[in-house]
Amino acid sequence: MTTRVYLAAARLIDEAPAASDLPVERVFINASDVPEVWVETESPSVPEVGKSASFALSRSLNVGFVRITGTVERRVSK
Repeated sequence: MTTRVYLAAARLIDEAPAASDLPVERVFINASDVPEVWVETESPSVPEVGKSASFALSRSLNVGFVRITGTVERRVSK
């Protein structure tokens, strides 16, 4: 099952994935007046709301970042 994870204080980092990173299949950035960053993952191990989380792209895309970190603001099962 896919889980969409909205992140507060999100950071996009260009460094090698850490062993504890969860794989992420999709990354979304909404740069509107109320900016949002969210990821979608198939991992069943998404942390609870309020906890810090780290993710890594499931494959190299050469987009300037590999890791995504932040605080879980909201989780939505899709």
